Amino acid sequence: MLRKVVVAALALALVALPLAERTVHAAALLTGDQPVSVPAPAEGPARPIVDHAPPDLVSPAIACTDVATPPVAPASARTGIAGAHAAFYARSGYPVLCPGSTGTVTVAFQNTGSLGWYGNASLGTWGPEPGQDKPTVVGGDGTAGSPATGWPAANRPATQPASYVGPGEVAWFQFAVKAPDVPGTYRLALRPLLEGQQWLEDPQLSIYVVVKADDEHVPSYPIALPVPPSPPPVARTYFPATLPDGSRQIRVPSLMYHYVSWLPPADPNMSLRMDLTVSPKDFEDQLRYLRDNGYNSITTKDLWWSLDQTAPLPQRPVMLTFDDGYADAYGVVLPLLQRYGFTGVFFITVNLVGRPGYITRDQVRALADAGMDVESHAMDHVSMAGRTLADQQYQMCRAREYLSAWTGQDVRHFAYPSGDYNAASFPALQSCGYLSAYKKGGGSIQSSNAIYLLQRARVRGQAGLGALLLALQQ
Repeated sequence: MLRKVVVAALALALVALPLAERTVHAAALLTGDQPVSVPAPAEGPARPIVDHAPPDLVSPAIACTDVATPPVAPASARTGIAGAHAAFYARSGYPVLCPGSTGTVTVAFQNTGSLGWYGNASLGTWGPEPGQDKPTVVGGDGTAGSPATGWPAANRPATQPASYVGPGEVAWFQFAVKAPDVPGTYRLALRPLLEGQQWLEDPQLSIYVVVKADDEHVPSYPIALPVPPSPPPVARTYFPATLPDGSRQIRVPSLMYHYVSWLPPADPNMSLRMDLTVSPKDFEDQLRYLRDNGYNSITTKDLWWSLDQTAPLPQRPVMLTFDDGYADAYGVVLPLLQRYGFTGVFFITVNLVGRPGYITRDQVRALADAGMDVESHAMDHVSMAGRTLADQQYQMCRAREYLSAWTGQDVRHFAYPSGDYNAASFPALQSCGYLSAYKKGGGSIQSSNAIYLLQRARVRGQAGLGALLLALQQ
């Protein structure tokens, strides 16, 4: 009975209040302010309505916990494919994170090629989301609008963790991701690459970062990614090959070195010299790699005989060439070539012989006597591009005469200084008795129908073993 009286009194009091006061006091009741008093009607004093506040009517907060989906177990793949190749091996689960949280992702790729990775492999972002080799909102180094999660760059989640990953071995890449503030499912497409130049296989690999509002509101994410259809096979030309016009093609990497020595402490052309200088240590590492991986050095004569006369070449042929005739050709290059059982090709500029920093005439003969291939690089180190037929005949014919006399061998092959030539170069070469000539740049496919335009790939300086790998892959 008492309860009915209290409720009735409360109802009467609320009805009697003006609208504004009714709103304030109703809100106070809902929020549990204590004590709560309602002004009494004019005929009586105010008095408490309840002795205790009502229970809290605000819903409790829902927890948000960072978790991950199950990892993907290792997969098998074909290994030993010629060249640089990779295949997806395993990964950790997808991070399921609360807004602003960070998580760790681990991805493994197997080296399925025949070339080792000498610390030059990394992961790159891949398209179309967020775009080939572009920053992403889930990780980066703090530049280009990316969050600072410790990546090597805004478009490089991780670099090769081990100094060397040989054929068949597995590289485990680990990196951090950060959940954006807006819940949703974010895709991070990944693909391995070498030296920032050559993309490897498995462009379909995607990591999904799931950002949830809380544990009861989780966006959907794929349990298993659909596998895209395999691209059509690329037509390959196997070498040696005979083309419809009767010409012959051979795949022979011809590697071009300039300086193989330490740089002087002060040099006005230091930046250029650094790009052209391979240190003795790096050069020896490159020779060791070639030897350990079954490469066999050949000479200009060997290549010409194979192109013109179909003579066989050894397995994995490679040509090692050295331009101009610097002093390190005799003091550094020759001993290392002999140590590892290789033959080098030395293109000598006649009028540089005997000058400070260059080899002497006796050393030119010593190179030839040691079994090295000594060939012509003109009388002067000048471009042939702007020279007349007569000028080029002087540069080419006289150089052949001098070098043949100095070496006691018939010099029949030529390298254009700076790699430049013009239309007059070919009749000049022919009139001087040269059988082949080498230009700058290009890949490793040598053709008998371009016998005066054979190709070489420069081995850059200051890049370690990676410079050799890039040159071999051209």
